[in-house]
Amino acid sequence: MIRALVIAAALAAAAFRPAVAAGVEVRYGEWTDPAREGRVVPYKLYLPEGSGPFPLVVHSHGLGGNREASAYILNAVAEAGYVVATLQHAGSDSAILSGGRPSTGSGVVDAGRPAITPAAARGRYGDLPFALDRLAAEPALKGKVDFARVGMSGHSYGALSTLTAVGQRLPAAPGDTRYAEPRIRAAVAYSPNKPRGDDPREAFRRVKTPVLHVTGTEDVTPFDLEKSPFERSTPFQAITGADQYLVILDGADHALFGGRRVRLGGLKPEDPAQMEIVKAETIRFWDAYLKDDAAALMAMCDLPRRVDAAGDGYVKAPRCGAPTPIAPVDGLK
Repeated sequence: MIRALVIAAALAAAAFRPAVAAGVEVRYGEWTDPAREGRVVPYKLYLPEGSGPFPLVVHSHGLGGNREASAYILNAVAEAGYVVATLQHAGSDSAILSGGRPSTGSGVVDAGRPAITPAAARGRYGDLPFALDRLAAEPALKGKVDFARVGMSGHSYGALSTLTAVGQRLPAAPGDTRYAEPRIRAAVAYSPNKPRGDDPREAFRRVKTPVLHVTGTEDVTPFDLEKSPFERSTPFQAITGADQYLVILDGADHALFGGRRVRLGGLKPEDPAQMEIVKAETIRFWDAYLKDDAAALMAMCDLPRRVDAAGDGYVKAPRCGAPTPIAPVDGLK
């Protein structure tokens, strides 16, 4: 634990740009979308060594986050042979917080509630197809990225953005499919939510994409509609159109998946072990569905046994046999 805390302190001293894994190059930039009133989309690219082509993972941060979100996960993913692009969503990013700095308690609530608007949602949902188009047009990425193997991940609000991209419907406009992105082959949702104001089965009926869902028994925020963290399993339980996997880590909280404690220091004693599980299961899932790795695909069936000592794992994939039993949440009983 002492070694982990020393590492965390060193990362905090990096002043908002955490250390990068060996063999990974990081580039920063921004794009401007003239079709959306000049909306600016800052991005961070993680580029693994080698000529490629590598699969691509696009990541979406949570409310009040930015392109530095979940860096410990994304560093590891890039080191495993993926190009990673983290997007920053204006209107729901760290600019909503005082001075762009993280805060706690009522400050987050006061800043966050005005950012949960249809306009902010439309902005972030539209950032994904725009970013994929721009990435495909980047001369420096020509031959580096395999655009036939694209995944998307996201944390919290970013998990909603991810699930929307793979087909979750908008309750206010159930027939609107403009934000569904057919280029996404697989997805990872960290801290997913049950659908707001919608029937779970109907909300996810269009989802036909393999998804890994990751949460914890202490995964709560002031903005949750869930009665308990376990209700974050609702998307996993409701989606029936493709292979689904769920990890619930004992004691893991909301901040674990965004990586803020890594960036700012002050790791909890249980963080390092949980972070290793998150990284390992994320990479195994991407290998299975973006690299068509047969061994990784087979190993996904063994998820419940593999995470048993640290929490609970659930599998819902016909090739793995009967689904792992799980207590049904409200709306799915």
